[in-house]
Amino acid sequence: MYSVKRVVRLQDIDAAGIVFFPKFLEYCHDAYFEYLMQSGIDLPMSIPSGDYILPLVHAEADFKLPLRFGDEITVCINNAEMNTSSYRVNYSIYKNDESDTLCCTAQTVHAAISRTTFKPLKRVPEEIVNVLNMQCKSH
Repeated sequence: MYSVKRVVRLQDIDAAGIVFFPKFLEYCHDAYFEYLMQSGIDLPMSIPSGDYILPLVHAEADFKLPLRFGDEITVCINNAEMNTSSYRVNYSIYKNDESDTLCCTAQTVHAAISRTTFKPLKRVPEEIVNVLNMQCKSH
């Protein structure tokens, strides 16, 4: 598991005073990106020049409780489920209060495709499998 703490920013909320729903997925993607970078996957270099890319092909979220401006939260990557040429990453977002209240669960599915042909790879690259299967440490 990997986790990162953050604070809900003013620009994250909507007119109702709560986090605008797509921001939850942004929080998850930020944690995913940070985890890959800290694990040695250099996405800024590999996207324009690597052999493969890992685009998001599906995202979903279940909202449990709203978050508001100034709330301190923890975004957790719980695990990854590998398929042949894609993988699902599972997340939880907690409000850092006295009971660490679960506010959202989310999932993203990423396809492993050739950067040049945009066709699916026969399997997820080994370096990605290794990074997503290893036990993560909290940040």
